[in-house]
Amino acid sequence: MRREYDFSKGERGKFYRQDAKLNLPPPSRQDPWAGGESRIADFIVEETERTLCAYREQPSFVTEHANEEHDTAHGGYAHRQLFELVQNGADALTRSDGASILVRLTGEYLYCADDGKPIDEDGVRALMFSRLSSKRDTSEIGRFGLGFKSVLGVTDSPEFYSRPGSFRFDRQYAARRIARVVEAERYPVLRLPIPVDAREASEGDEDLREMMTWATNIVRLPLIRGAKEDLAEQIGAFPAEFLLFVDHVRHLSLEDGDRSRDFALQSVNGEFRLDTGEGSSRWKCFKTTHELSAKAQEDPRSVDDSGNVPIWWAVPLNRPNEPGYYWSFFPTKTASFLSGILNAPWKTNEDRQNLLPGPYNDELIDAAVTMVAHHLPELAAKQDPARHLDALPRRHETGDNEHGNRLRERLDEVLHQYSVVPDQDGDLCRITDVSCAPQELIEDRTGEVALKKWAS
Repeated sequence: MRREYDFSKGERGKFYRQDAKLNLPPPSRQDPWAGGESRIADFIVEETERTLCAYREQPSFVTEHANEEHDTAHGGYAHRQLFELVQNGADALTRSDGASILVRLTGEYLYCADDGKPIDEDGVRALMFSRLSSKRDTSEIGRFGLGFKSVLGVTDSPEFYSRPGSFRFDRQYAARRIARVVEAERYPVLRLPIPVDAREASEGDEDLREMMTWATNIVRLPLIRGAKEDLAEQIGAFPAEFLLFVDHVRHLSLEDGDRSRDFALQSVNGEFRLDTGEGSSRWKCFKTTHELSAKAQEDPRSVDDSGNVPIWWAVPLNRPNEPGYYWSFFPTKTASFLSGILNAPWKTNEDRQNLLPGPYNDELIDAAVTMVAHHLPELAAKQDPARHLDALPRRHETGDNEHGNRLRERLDEVLHQYSVVPDQDGDLCRITDVSCAPQELIEDRTGEVALKKWAS
């Protein structure tokens, strides 16, 4: 049975399961959903005309923009559509009092709805173009306006519904409009949005109609052949730990037919409890903000990266000795060898799977080392005062990556300055303040008297 949600009671943004289907009427004219005529619609018409004029004056832009969309959808962002949509929803929530994201996959569509801040003109412009995102120099995740273009790997006509105004894109429509001014072998899709009436669109779609009762933004993707299977795999593999780094998102639900993955994050006594519907895990999360040096700012991810960079360390308390990875809000393939997740806006290669060498990442690793050394004792337990030491990286092995090696080496250099080693009473001390019995006395029973004297 399809799952329905009721946002009319209880904590705002929390999903409440209902067993029966909702027979919802289309949103009324009094609902805060703009029709086909809106400020957003006027903005779209003006931007479309400007774009067509630019193509007329410089036809090469058509091929450049089309190639950029194709490379994004089928290159580094391929098979990451769910990541990009969820992070856009999370970014919308940073600027509102909403807290929930719902993803639903059906036979025809993929939906992604949130109750965050509605889209505005800057948001529309960011979807139309590249590297014009209004989210630069903020704590939000998506920053370049590139991620949304990944949806062209699963749809030819993405739709965006928001309360101030709604619009859609269409591959055939864009090709016809642009061909009137420029002939090309390939045409871009996301440069020419089409204003739509959300209420009319919802009349034939019960899922969309339901979401419009609580959401402020809804992405609906009509799926191309083969896309459903790929998206189902993305739903099954989506990491619940994402919520640890977007604590303004309290609920995330991923639905694929009768299968649902419901994630929720709660803060309890200085720890986080992450519920996945199939179980829960306990985490300690630490965060710092690092101010980049002039040298690191010369090696940024983009031309206007902020000089202040957030870094997180999340440690699973139920498995503190399991080596972890670097994350850039989603997992990379670069191992840190430190327990848990070391999350930051790292500088990565195009597919965002591996960290790149350079002063920017080196400096963030050094800043992370200081944070880890400072907070490491907080993982100790009274009944196991040395438990926190299990979180440290293992010994060096052949083939270890350079970023993991740097983290390990820097930790070895600084840990002697911190009280991390337990003495016989379980109190944490600097390693230089803890004395150990000489090995000869331990192995030679004849030295028992001397050993007792030393221990005294």
